[in-house]
Parts: sequence; C-alpha cells; structure tokens
Amino acid sequence: MHSRLLSGCGMAVVACAIATPALAQQRQFDIPAQPLASAIASLGRQAQIQIVAPGEGLEALRSRAVKGPMDARAALRLLIVGTGLEVAADDGARIVLRRVKLSEARAPVPSDAAAADDIVVTGFRASLSTARDIKRKSDAIVDAIAAEDIGQLPDNSATEALARLPGVQVFRNRGEGQAITIRGISSVVTTINGQEAYTGVSRRTLLNSYPAGLIRSMEVYKALTPDLIEGGIGGAVDVQLRQPLDFRKGISVAATLRGSYDDQADKLMYNGDVLVAGNWDTGAGEIGVLVNASYTRRDYYESYRESLGPQTTPAGYSLPTGILAKNPKGHYERPVLTGEIQWRPAYNFGLHLRATNVTDDNTYTDTDFQTNIAANTALGNVELVEGTQIVKSARFTATANSGARSNHTRQLLDTTQIEFGADFKSGIAALTTSAVYTTSRIETDQQLFLLGFNQAPVIDATFQSDGKWGGLSYAYPTADLGDIDQFHVRAYSDTRQREKGKGLQWRTDLELDTGTGFFRAFKTGFRYARRTAEYRSGTGLVDLNALKLPMSAFPGGETPAVLSRRPGGDDAAIPTGWVGYDATYLNSEANVIALNNYVSTLKPGYFTDDGRPAYDPLAAFDGKEQSFAAYGQFKYGFELAGMPVDGVAGLRVVNTWLSIDGTQSIRENTPTTGGTITRYTPIHGRQNYVDVDPAITAIVHFTPELQLRGAWTRTFSRPDFANLNPTVALVQVQSASGDYTGIATSGNPDLKPVRSTNWDLSLEYYFGRTGSISLAGFYRDVTGYIVKTTVEDDAIPGALGTVDVTKYVNAGDGYIKGVEVGANTFFDFAPGLLRHFGASANYTYIDSAQNLPATEVTAAFKGQTAGISKHSYNASLFYDDGRFRAKVAWSWRSDFTLSYNLTDPSKNLNWYPISRLAASATYNFNRNLSLTVDGTNLLNRPQRAYWGTKAFTDRVYFEGRVYSAALRFKF
Repeated sequence: MHSRLLSGCGMAVVACAIATPALAQQRQFDIPAQPLASAIASLGRQAQIQIVAPGEGLEALRSRAVKGPMDARAALRLLIVGTGLEVAADDGARIVLRRVKLSEARAPVPSDAAAADDIVVTGFRASLSTARDIKRKSDAIVDAIAAEDIGQLPDNSATEALARLPGVQVFRNRGEGQAITIRGISSVVTTINGQEAYTGVSRRTLLNSYPAGLIRSMEVYKALTPDLIEGGIGGAVDVQLRQPLDFRKGISVAATLRGSYDDQADKLMYNGDVLVAGNWDTGAGEIGVLVNASYTRRDYYESYRESLGPQTTPAGYSLPTGILAKNPKGHYERPVLTGEIQWRPAYNFGLHLRATNVTDDNTYTDTDFQTNIAANTALGNVELVEGTQIVKSARFTATANSGARSNHTRQLLDTTQIEFGADFKSGIAALTTSAVYTTSRIETDQQLFLLGFNQAPVIDATFQSDGKWGGLSYAYPTADLGDIDQFHVRAYSDTRQREKGKGLQWRTDLELDTGTGFFRAFKTGFRYARRTAEYRSGTGLVDLNALKLPMSAFPGGETPAVLSRRPGGDDAAIPTGWVGYDATYLNSEANVIALNNYVSTLKPGYFTDDGRPAYDPLAAFDGKEQSFAAYGQFKYGFELAGMPVDGVAGLRVVNTWLSIDGTQSIRENTPTTGGTITRYTPIHGRQNYVDVDPAITAIVHFTPELQLRGAWTRTFSRPDFANLNPTVALVQVQSASGDYTGIATSGNPDLKPVRSTNWDLSLEYYFGRTGSISLAGFYRDVTGYIVKTTVEDDAIPGALGTVDVTKYVNAGDGYIKGVEVGANTFFDFAPGLLRHFGASANYTYIDSAQNLPATEVTAAFKGQTAGISKHSYNASLFYDDGRFRAKVAWSWRSDFTLSYNLTDPSKNLNWYPISRLAASATYNFNRNLSLTVDGTNLLNRPQRAYWGTKAFTDRVYFEGRVYSAALRFKF
C-alpha cells in the first residue's frame, strides 16, 4: 500500500537508485494514474533516481498518467503539477520534494477515477483540506478559503465567503457584503496573486467586485511577516486567481450558468462564467494559456422605515428630526476578464504575463418619502416611552418642505491590472521578480429630485411601535400621497465625481534554502511602488421651493411614477405608495443635461460646464506617492526539550514619500475689503517618513498533530488620500474694532500612519484528512487613530488671527484584543453514511478601547472602536459523498456602534445583532456536470439600529432573499 512508505522526520524515501547522469537522460516512462505516493515511487524506479517526498498526506491524492520519452525532471514535473508538491532541492544525486509554500498553494487535482472504497477528495473535503494545509504549513497567522471546484467558492461572493472565517466581520449594504474588518480593524491590504490592488484613490480594492467564479483561494493574514506587503494594521487579504499550468495537459474548459431570483426585487437575474485553459509541452518548453471571464448581474430592492437623529423639543421631549420610508433599489453589472500566459522554457525557469479587468457598473434609483420635523413643532396626543422623555407617539403638522425624493445614481468602477513576472531556481536559490501596472477609475453621477407639499400635512406617528420589529409606524390622514397636484418641486441637485488612480509596483524576492540546521532558509527582497491619485467633484444644488412649480413643468416630470414600498415581512403600518419623479428618466446623460438646462433657465449659474456642474476646486486634489521597501527574514529551527521549534524572524523597512496638491480659499470680510471677497490659491503638502517593522514568529510542534504558533509584529496603515488633501476653506471676518472670527475646514497633509504593535498566539490541533481545532488569542496596541475634530491653528496662510479648524488629526491610542475558537472536520471515523457528514464552527470575541482627547468642541472619549461586534459566531453542517453535497450555514454577530457623537451619546448610532442563514446543495451527474441550488438570507430578519438607547429605534431595514440555480460543466 502507498500509505506504508518508509518515513522519518516527516519525509519518506519513495525511490532510490543513485545515478546522477540519469536525470538528464531521455527515458521511456509508463506510469499509469494511481495513488500519488505509488506514482512517485514508480517514477524513481523507472528513472533510477532517488526521490524524497513528504511522508504525510499523499495517501489522499492521486496522480495523472505520465507516458512517453522524456528526461526524469520533466516526468516529475508532469507527475506533481497541481498536487501541492514542488521540488525543494535537486543536487544531481537526489530530488527532494516539499509542500508548496503558502503564497503558491494550489488545490489538489481531483482524481478522475478513485478506488470504489476511497473517500473522494473533492468538493467540501478538498476545500477544507486545502485551507487547513495552508494554515498548518504557514509561517504567518493565516486562515484560508479554497474553492471546492473550478469556479466554485463555498459562497457565491468573496465577501460572503470571508465572513465565515473567525475574526472577520462584514458590513452589508445594497444586497451584498461590502466592507470587511479583520479582528476589528478595517484597514486591510488587498492583494491579487500577492500584488497590491486598489480602486480609484482608495488604498484597497472592493472585494465584492471579484466574482466567486474567478477565485481559486483567499488567504487572510492576521499577522504579517516581513515578506508581505505593508499597509494594513488589520492584516491582508490575498486573492489567488487560477493559473494555466495548474491544469492537466491539453485543453480544459469549465463554465457556470446561474439564474437567481430576489424575492423583494421580484427579478430573475442571469449570471455566468467560463474558463478555458491550455497546457502543452512543446519544443520550446511548457506553455500554458488561460482565459477566465465572468458576468454578474444583481437586482436588489430594500425597504427602510427610519426615524432620523434625535432632537430635544422646548418641552424637553426627545423625538426624531424626521421620519421616512425608503426604498434603495437598483442593479449592478460586473463583467470581469482575466487572462494569463505562462511559459517554462526550462524546468527551473518560468515567465508569466497576466491581465485582469474588473468593471463594476452600478445604477441606483432610490426613492423615499421624507417628513421633516422641526424642534418647535406643536405635538398633540403625546405618549412617552415609559420611564423616558422619548416620544412614543404623537399627532403633529409636518413642515411643508416634506415630500417624495427620487435619487438616481450611476457609479462606474473600472480597474485593470497587468502583471509580468519571472522565476528562476538553481540549487538552493529561488529568485522571483514581477512588475505590475494598475489603472483604476471611478465615475459617479448622482441626481436628486425633491418634492414638497403645497400644504403642510397632518401626521399620526408612532415612533416606537409595539409591532414585531418595533420602530416607526405612521400615516397621513389628511393627505393623498398618490395625487401629484398636492406637491410642487422643492429642490434639485446634480453631482459628478471623478477618481483616477494609477500605479506601478515592482518587487523582487530571493530565497536561499540553507539546509536543516538552525538557519533553514533566508529570504530577502525589495519593492518599489509609485502611484498617483486624482479626485474631482462638483455639485449644483438648486433651491426651487419659492417658485412652487408643478413637477409636470420639468423634463421627465410629465408622467409621475408610482413609488411603492413592499415591506417583505414587515407588519408596520406606513405609507405603501406615493407619487414622485421617475428617476429612470435620468439613465441618459442627454436627459440629465436637458433637465439641467431647464433648471438653469429658472436659476442660472449652477450647471456651467456643458450642462453639468463645474468641478469645485475645494473638492479636488492630485496626489503622488512613492515607497521603497526592503526586507530580510530567515527561517530557523531547533529542538527544545525534544520538540521541534521553527519560525521566521526578520525586518521590513519602508520609506514613503508623499506630494499632494489642493486649493486654499479665503472668504473674508474686513474693513479693507469693504465687503465679502473670495480668493483661491494653490496649496501644497508633502511628507517623507520611514517605518521599521520587525516580526518574529515561532511554532512549537508538540506532536505532528499539535502545535503552538506565536507571533510578535509591528505594522502600519497609511492615511487615505482624501484625508491627506491639503485643501483649506477659510471664512474670516474682522470688524472695524479689530474683533476677529476665523473658521476653516481642512484636510491634513501632515497626517501620520496609524501604527500597531501586535501579539498573537494560536494553539492548533490537526487530525484526520480535514479535521482541525484551534484556539487563538490576539492583542493590538494601536497608536495614532485618525479622527475629525476642531483645533486651533494660528499658522494658516493668509489668516488674520487664530482660526478654529475642523480637520483630520492623529488623536488618541487604543487597543483591540480578543479570542478566536474554531473547529472543522468530516466525520470520516464514523460508519456508513455518517462518514460523509461534516461540521464547521467558530466563535470570535473582540474587546476594544479607543481613547480620544477633549477639544474645545468635543468631549474626551473612551469606548469601543466603531463597527466592531464583541461576539460573532459561524456554524455550518455539510454532507459530501462525492456525488451529492449539501451545506447549511448560519452566522451571527452581536450589536455594535456604527458611529459616535462625542458631545451627545444619545446620538450614537448602534446596530442590533445580525443573523443570517444560507443553504446550498450540489448534485454531480458525472465528473463533468453538476447542478447547484442555493438560498441566502433565508431567515429574512431585518437589520435594525437605534439611537443611543434601544428605546429610540433608528431604522428597520429589510433585504431580499435570493434563490439561485447553477449548472456547472467542465471537460
């Protein structure tokens, strides 16, 4: 049996016959598909060479057939490609194999024909096994997700899949998971195949823009080693795309056709992806070509009912500043294309060229009906929430400037990344180098059309209802919301925003495998990165309230739209429909310009750039940034009390240079000006700083299955370009008596990075083919949190005195600490049908504190970092027998504060706990064809928020449930 190989120190000699010249000789090989260990042994015998391979884990893998004349090295490459093994050493006398390193890990290639009594390593098993192996063999603190098959992550989106990992939390909006945090920190570096990725002028890419069908695996680094790209105190997410030489020889094709239905949008959506890969041995070497394309369309419709931020009435009551029913709705289309060519002219030398384009075209046509409430509004029939001054219900007359609002937004994100790289191995040395060019743009156009009542309406409102989900319930007893003649046009605005980001990065890494002594390997390298960031924005907001014009007078307003709300499981009594402007008219830029031109005849001066608003110099910047990083790290190993200990230690040094241009405006009224004048002048900011980030990790191997991993690291995150914008808007007044008032808003080009010192421990136990249990603890000591506050400044150019400036500053320190517990396994030890079942569960506890000093206008603050839930759980139950697999997955996160009001805690915005349930099932008709059905958000529980106390509900927010069916094939 192949599982009874000779082993020692975790390695097995699977064939031996020392004959150095045999490596270069052409031989006739005939090795059928079989268990991988047996295939390696057979190759060694036929080539008369010695091959040393890992002694653990090969029993689950099978090889493909190798047949024909070739030299031994070429035959071995064919045999181990895609198996997770690579050549670690080749001294001419023997070849030593090892498992592929973390950054190069590949999912094992499933066997075409496993023995009848074997557990087939595909689907969930392959995914768990690969992810476990990445974590187990890593020198860093990492968790991973691997695709179950070509084009099939465990979830339908990258962000939803990441949400299953311990320590990762996701915030959802517009029908999908969007922003993520790692162990409570949102500053996360995103890389594609190990290369930094970003969108527009931001420092990270939108992971939800990458379809699941294009992803081979995702690795979440929670503690960075020196060889990893800097810039995220929360960690890093590396998205690994597929490469052509991962596939078998010849042509491989895989495709998915998916239909999805959102029960609240009531729309059927069609998506798909296709992969074509070729892998050939030629006279010029091994050549691989891959094209992977995906198209995603998602329609969504969400339902809000919301009480806006609290205010206090003259009588001391607390009630909302407004109430609204809101329907965010829209769709996004995401065509994504990636292609790659790999060429290995020799077994130890390779080149690759990759190009990836991600387009994310979003269209929103949000509608809402908003009623504004002034603090001095007369209230009747007042009922208070027991024991408080919070108004539970009342009758009142709303302000006339209430009414329907129609919002049309089109946001186009387009990012292209081109990478060229090479790798070379010789003896103990491995050299890799790659250059990446990135260009990314975001174009946002938004129009807002507002109606107002001709006569202020009476409202019966229950702000804090006793319904199933609480919150707002109200009616307009004296108004017909379906009669457009009761309304006039109150205001209109048009905004356009443009972002451009470009960058070049080049990195080179050299690794020396120095043997089995204390110093096992040495790695060093450098990285140069240069990027530019350009931002422009302009808004034309026109107050039309005094004109009292009917909507029919405006282009696109001739036929009112009936804007309805379908609550999708809500029992609150609120307006179920109203009339308003049909925002779909604004899908065309020509229609937008026509509307703008008409508004300009009423009030000129707002749309002066070919019918669109001119860019505001105070909403613009041009930034340039260069960084040079160099690192060195060594892998060490020794025995302590008979137990192997290994790890890495090293240092990363990064020099960052920034140059950024903006505009300063001074609006002043002084005795010398004789009135108000405004002056604009260019303003420039620059800085240069060096970060030195050491790191050391250690892994104590108590047994082959039990290990303790520790890490001490230092990391930093650069400020966003928008916060570094040097633009200053100063308003100053000086009277004849000399009294001076100066108020300004500003960015801050002197912002320093947020820095963190990190301690991590992880106790890990691995068992069976896929089983693992881990217990981890972590502590982050964070300095230099960036907040917006008001400070005094007497050095603003052109200011006549000390100015109160509202700007971003590095203010306050804090910590984040917590515990993670996780377990995954298939019940392979169980008899019969039970061996095909498995389970996965994890729990994360996070405690944090952020300390901010008091200022003239804000109070000192110490509290939880915004956006973090203290507790979160994930649990999954799955079944996989090779033919049929199914999974049910549940997630839950506890309540959290989304934003703080430093002067009035009653205005803190807090979120209730969020729970979700998803399920999927796949049936494999044969090894080439499968059908998957799945559903997400099956619980249909709304997200809810509250202001300060749970007695004051902010919103109740319903998403749609989504059901999908996907047909996958490959050959």
